[in-house]
Amino acid sequence: MSPNITEIDSTSQFDNIVKGLPPNQLLVIDFHAVWCGPCHAIAPVLEQLSNSYKHVKFVKIDVDKQAPLAQRFQVRAMPTFKFLKGGREVDELRGASPPQLNNLVSKHAGTPAAASSSSSASSSTVKSSAPADTTGSLLKHIVSNGLSCLNESSDHPLSSIVGPNPGPRGTSYLESDVDAELLISIPFQDQVKLKSISIFSAISPAQAPKTIKLYINNSNIDFSDAESLSPAQELELTPEQVKGDKIDLRFVRFQNVRSLHILIKDNQEDEETTRIDSIDIYGTTGDASTEKPAAAPPQGSGSMLERLMGRS
Repeated sequence: MSPNITEIDSTSQFDNIVKGLPPNQLLVIDFHAVWCGPCHAIAPVLEQLSNSYKHVKFVKIDVDKQAPLAQRFQVRAMPTFKFLKGGREVDELRGASPPQLNNLVSKHAGTPAAASSSSSASSSTVKSSAPADTTGSLLKHIVSNGLSCLNESSDHPLSSIVGPNPGPRGTSYLESDVDAELLISIPFQDQVKLKSISIFSAISPAQAPKTIKLYINNSNIDFSDAESLSPAQELELTPEQVKGDKIDLRFVRFQNVRSLHILIKDNQEDEETTRIDSIDIYGTTGDASTEKPAAAPPQGSGSMLERLMGRS
């Protein structure tokens, strides 16, 4: 476990930690259990976040060993993440969703004052030109009624993880039907610029996607069409890359995108079907400016580390 994560051994230890934190410092609590598969699957994501957000306090609480704390926070599913500031709960996440966990930590973490002041003068040129300054999840810019997926299982469709009515995180997932292939169609409300993609399939790593091809600005294509078209990019995913990490795309090839098709050819261990527990797409909307004056960086725009990770 990361040295930046504290395993809670008692109620008094937890209470002392809460009392000792400044009112504006974020505390992230991971309620987990030894027998919980999704808890183990998302643990590496939490460790990565703890290493990236050194000014955030991360703790883990085993619900079987610390039942009073689990009862205090009314934890009924694992994993459950609680976000506290000043001892008060400001947000909650139930289930193993790396994109949602990333977004909530980024949303509530704030910016270390020292990091902001030290980086603002020395890196103004980088800040002004880096597209990561305004990069965020593009799921909210998707045209929901245009989402589709060929060869999806009727019991585990794309709509269970993406769209307006996804199922419970940690138990809902997309799965292929008659073979390992999937062809996901994602239309956007406006033109966007794509920077990276994240796929979480660590709950069943053998079924995780391996070879994927990305196509842009094509309408109503099927598997045969995809084979005859040249993809904007082809990726060969490693077992580590399907644990929710952001996978950088060739940014210059993904400008002015109105639609994205994701063809999944196979999975990590040639299983009969492919499984995806969550997927997220990161980039900027078409009206986001990437040319800003270097002399006047915006207030509260985040540390350089946050920009390099594509968070605002």
